[in-house]
Amino acid sequence: MTRAWSSRQHAANALGALSLVVADRMNAAVEPIAALGPSGPAALAALHEFLDGGSVTQLSSVLGLTHSGTVRLVDRLGVEGLVERVGAQDGRAVSVVLTRSGRRMAMRILQAREKSLSSALSALTSDEVDHLAAALDTMLTTITLARAEERSAHGHDRQQPWLCRLCDFAACGRREGNCPVNNAATTSNQSS
Repeated sequence: MTRAWSSRQHAANALGALSLVVADRMNAAVEPIAALGPSGPAALAALHEFLDGGSVTQLSSVLGLTHSGTVRLVDRLGVEGLVERVGAQDGRAVSVVLTRSGRRMAMRILQAREKSLSSALSALTSDEVDHLAAALDTMLTTITLARAEERSAHGHDRQQPWLCRLCDFAACGRREGNCPVNNAATTSNQSS
């Protein structure tokens, strides 16, 4: 007996398969650039896009790593000459900043990410891309709000990485107020 699948079930199944393939391809494109494991590219991109001068604790939160795991990652990035630790303004903490070499590598990572993701869209028409972009914004908003609700309901039992940890902020329009994740997170924080 065959089972009749709904369009929603089919879409969910296809989304699951596609998300794994796209993530695998993106990671395969960016990980060799830094050669520091899966968190290295995300750390460099986050530092480049919004966290340069942030603390190890902030970077840990973005990456979803333990504090000690983030310290080890920052140590490896430092040995490679990609980041430096500098005293924070308050004198009690240490900030992580990209070096010139780290900034160049972050740009290469973001370019490889963009190329990998653009290739996944190559078979779509402009109209299809526009519809997909709108649907993805809706999905990202929904997921962001659900994650915020889960965090407030269950506390911070398990640290989840930020959705934007390997994001190109210019492409999402964050500075112009168009980022669905930032907008949903801001809305969620204001209603808390």
